[in-house]
Amino acid sequence: MKILILTQYFPPEFGAAATRNSEHARFWAEAGHEVEVCTGMPNYPAGVIHEAYRGKWHVLEEKDGYVVHRAWIYATPNRTVWRRALASLSFLASGLLCGIFKCRRPDVVIASSGPFFVGPLGWILSVFKRAAFVFEVRDLLPQQAIDIGMIRNPAAIAFLKAVEAFLYRRARRIVAVAPASARLLAERGFDAAKIVTIENAICSDFFVPAERENAIRKQYGWQGRFIAMYIGAHGVSQGLFTLLETAERVADLEDILFVFVGDGADKPRMIEWAQSHGLRNVEFLPLQDKERMPAFYAAADVCFVPLRKGDYFRINIPSKIFEIMACARPVILGAEGQALDILEQANAGIPVAPEDPDAFADAVRRLHADRALADSLGVSGRAYVIEHFDRRRKAASYIEALKGI
Repeated sequence: MKILILTQYFPPEFGAAATRNSEHARFWAEAGHEVEVCTGMPNYPAGVIHEAYRGKWHVLEEKDGYVVHRAWIYATPNRTVWRRALASLSFLASGLLCGIFKCRRPDVVIASSGPFFVGPLGWILSVFKRAAFVFEVRDLLPQQAIDIGMIRNPAAIAFLKAVEAFLYRRARRIVAVAPASARLLAERGFDAAKIVTIENAICSDFFVPAERENAIRKQYGWQGRFIAMYIGAHGVSQGLFTLLETAERVADLEDILFVFVGDGADKPRMIEWAQSHGLRNVEFLPLQDKERMPAFYAAADVCFVPLRKGDYFRINIPSKIFEIMACARPVILGAEGQALDILEQANAGIPVAPEDPDAFADAVRRLHADRALADSLGVSGRAYVIEHFDRRRKAASYIEALKGI
């Protein structure tokens, strides 16, 4: 099968989208499929194009048996709504030119969305290439942007919803990453027969348990301390100021250190908030290479997976929950819905109410006092994620879903 993947995010960028699409591409190529990826120049989450790609309109790369086309994209560290929309629109334009003139004719075009305009790009290219259009829905857009207040204009909302519905009707297959998303789309009247769920997952031979007192702890001087860690995007959806308030509430336990690893729109304000509140138990680290992630998880005593309140976030399954579980570390989950169901089924951590710093603080104190509990939650999580969320098996299921079209 000849497969073209359209995604705005791809390694060396981090995050669920980049990891999901790169690992699917690798496993599909290993299975003998011809895979091409059309993506933007790497800039997420800082909004600054990586130095090696600056000033270029197209870059061709080959890796792991597949081809990557990188197209120019408007990138900016300013994460206002209109600038984010402009970035997405710029990729629609450059990705269309790249897809038409640089990519071979595929059997299937997979548009992995969001951002929003990756979906329209996928449909347009499928028409040009006379290929089947597959709409992969990682985020239910524009509803997410509406729920968090990013889009308020009624005319804009009506337009985006009309485009969304058009894409669902035109897609030969709709791939959801969470069962609740698939159910919601079916309830909205879209053809349930063409909706499948392929959840995010992990490579179980990459994210593995390791010694706690490792080189990462030595590098940053964390030996002997209780490390409460967050790794990921520092954006509006995560509600990370709650974790800063949590750090303030457990400041009496002097061996606890809150570590934030990553980047995003909220990070400068978070650093300013921590400084203005005199927090001495918080440390901010820059975005790290993916190869170091297992060691960072191993260095943690507990890892956070927070989300903001809201009905939309009940259907989200943050992919980092699988990575943490695979590394046998306990999770403190500030989320509801499907993520909570997974945590409870796996017995992999302590659930708390979203955006409730007192509940987070209680959970940190509990795991700090009971290291045996923390260890048992980590072991249980590892066993569960290996059984249910292995990336290679999910990639094979995805191919089976594509064969039907």
